[in-house]
Amino acid sequence: MMANAFNADALRLLGVNRWFADFPYGWPLLLNTLDLLAVALALRLIGGVASDRQWQIAGLAKPVLAPAIFAGILFVPTFAALAALFGVNASIEAQDLIFTGVVFPVFEEVVFRGLATGVLMRHFGWRFLPAALLPSVFFGAAHLWQGQDLVESLSIAALTGIGGLWFGWVYWKWAFNLWPAIFLHIGLNSAWSVFALGDNALGGQAGNVARAAVIAGSIALTLWGQDWIARLAGSQSATPGKPPTADPAAP
Repeated sequence: MMANAFNADALRLLGVNRWFADFPYGWPLLLNTLDLLAVALALRLIGGVASDRQWQIAGLAKPVLAPAIFAGILFVPTFAALAALFGVNASIEAQDLIFTGVVFPVFEEVVFRGLATGVLMRHFGWRFLPAALLPSVFFGAAHLWQGQDLVESLSIAALTGIGGLWFGWVYWKWAFNLWPAIFLHIGLNSAWSVFALGDNALGGQAGNVARAAVIAGSIALTLWGQDWIARLAGSQSATPGKPPTADPAAP
């Protein structure tokens, strides 16, 4: 968050933000890219974590098919129910869905879960709760801008911070595979856009019911359905909550 504020202020002073006047998502895309590079550089220079090790730790190279099945089981019925009850948001634009629904969730999961939580646990040996809690506090604070007043901003920060803990738990329990958390984040953000569930992360009643159902389903499938999903994907399931025996990112 500090890097984001510094990058934004510095680039505004240089007038760079004016280059993106005709592309609404160009500016946040630039800032997210610089944030990712800043975190990776800090881990390299301050934490001594080599770039290839960061890639291994983050979990992006892990299998994708089983997490995709996991997400499909959760979101196909959720999207079908929301479509039947509310219909699709008529004012949705492709660029909104692409960036807020897909691109920015990927950036956030790589930074806050793959690099932050992953490095703290797998490189520095932190336990799950502090390793997930610290990035989640910053993750929540990064969403303060969505609120219209102090109470709403703090509520959004608290909700997204708790969501960050949930994403971190899923990442950990899937043996540090980042794809389940990425797909969950993409699914929820996309639902907010496709069905107009709210103007910010707080959402309305329908959005919160859908979110609660996805959270409950993800917990159940993570704890008791990984072996079954792995068989569907034709892969071998790792023991939930533990890194694989042959973990290339283990210290």
